[in-house]
Amino acid sequence: MKKIILGILLGFVGGAATIWFIMRDPDETAHEKQPAATEQHEAGLQLTKEQQASAGLVVAKAEPMELKPETKAFGRVLDAAPLATLLAEIQTAQSSLNATAKEFERLKSLGENAAPRALETAEAAMKRDQATLESAQARLLAGWGKPFTSRADLATLTRSLLAQEAALVRVDLPAGETLPSEPRAVRVASLTGDASAREAELLGPAPTTDPQAQGQAFLALIRDHAPPPGTALAAWLVTDGVAQHGFRLPRTAVVQYESGLFVFVQTGDSVFERKRVQVAKSQRDGVFVISGVGVDDRVVTTGAQQLLSEELKGAGGGE
Repeated sequence: MKKIILGILLGFVGGAATIWFIMRDPDETAHEKQPAATEQHEAGLQLTKEQQASAGLVVAKAEPMELKPETKAFGRVLDAAPLATLLAEIQTAQSSLNATAKEFERLKSLGENAAPRALETAEAAMKRDQATLESAQARLLAGWGKPFTSRADLATLTRSLLAQEAALVRVDLPAGETLPSEPRAVRVASLTGDASAREAELLGPAPTTDPQAQGQAFLALIRDHAPPPGTALAAWLVTDGVAQHGFRLPRTAVVQYESGLFVFVQTGDSVFERKRVQVAKSQRDGVFVISGVGVDDRVVTTGAQQLLSEELKGAGGGE
């Protein structure tokens, strides 16, 4: 009899416990689970070596970088054929002028023994060749500018341009934009591919204005790995001003969550912490971060998005 009574009591207690579990407040359950998620975030995300390898994580120190004040522009590689034609025309006119001037001086030295008609003809020929030379030189100056055409190595450089061993680039600012000061340097990059920007030799202001851009323009010289004429380029004109200091990170290192940008930093063999960062500029070869990363931080450069997913999954979808 006692055993029957004891079984009835145990059944009643078990049933009451089950009813309480089902009927208790769901908000209370969520409230009880929330501290565990917060503790996981504060402690960082923990992954074993096997889990890190499976996620394909790559960790590296952030690369210190100095970002100089610069303005985005557009570049185009110029065709050197018209330049070569003008230089050949100038050389021909100069040779012809030398010959006719020499003939005129010879006849002039004869004095009264020179036939007046021959002297007049020689002088006219000399003046014609001089005018032809001056016309070609004026067109060269107007079309290509004094800083470029006054170079001592112009003939040699033109041959390099024709052989595509070098490239002459026209750099135009967007319509309505002007530089606060004369540019000190220029960087260029292809619009296609993953090649990073490289320094080009700044030659000076362009002699003409683009009919569409109607803004400032400059000439620059690419010395090696020259793109062919007509190639469109991205360009950045560097001006005077205070440089920003920060770190360059690949785009894959930065993840977005809600309204913030973050990176994951490895703080231990198996611990990864998410840090908020401030990105000052996005570049072709990565992003420029000015806060949130230190010189000794080991940043996850590949696999950051997987880490964010794992962290949110473990925290129930919240921070």
